[in-house]
Amino acid sequence: MTANLTRKVYDERLRTLSEGSVNVNFNAFTDIKWDDPEFAVDTGDPRWVLTSADALGSHPWYREQPLETQIRIGIWRWAVIAKTGMQFENLLMRGALDYLVHVDNQDPEFRYLTHEITEETHHTQMFQELVNRTGVDTPGSRRWFRNVSRVLPLAGSLWPEVFFTGILAGEEPIDHLQKAALRSGEPVHPLPQRIMQIHIAEEARHISFAHEFLRLRVPGYGKVRRGVLSVFFPVIMRTLCDVIMIPDRRSA
Repeated sequence: MTANLTRKVYDERLRTLSEGSVNVNFNAFTDIKWDDPEFAVDTGDPRWVLTSADALGSHPWYREQPLETQIRIGIWRWAVIAKTGMQFENLLMRGALDYLVHVDNQDPEFRYLTHEITEETHHTQMFQELVNRTGVDTPGSRRWFRNVSRVLPLAGSLWPEVFFTGILAGEEPIDHLQKAALRSGEPVHPLPQRIMQIHIAEEARHISFAHEFLRLRVPGYGKVRRGVLSVFFPVIMRTLCDVIMIPDRRSA
């Protein structure tokens, strides 16, 4: 009875998330004013200076740099974050599609995850467009991550608990950084500001789903499977957090 109730509550939450995706959604090219002069990437615009919410932005070394250098680094930093975010969202979509191949008929996970994949498609578009507008030719994430990302989506169906733990490891840190930047009260260029507003609004659903998925599935696994996840959980969280938050030296 408890298991059935848990699944019932889970399914109802998925329906709520799916309705949210229908009622509140964004398009990368109609909800961002890319060609508005206010959104132009101007290397003389001080609003590109990183806020104190960013570890680099709050570092004394960065704060001691001339304004033009702070702006240049700020534009570079936003481009690297966007490119890395695009690559991570790409991995997420491929893994989610791999997982959906095995979802049963009538399972509300199919509808919700396809909504999420649609939203992530728009996210990859707006992230890449930001990179293109900055003119920064960054490779994004670390080379090893780009290489292993070719096979990581297989975890979507083989080890979904590992896959969705990895999703949280990539989504939670950048969500925290974006919220902190917007709440800092410090000037933020309107282009990354708008992108963050859209990303935060839709990513809240994605993070919620990953949490609910793990809460439902993990307690039903055997001791060995739960034990393996408990060992790898902090490793996954730390490793992917570093991939998202710490730029590769080659991107400089």
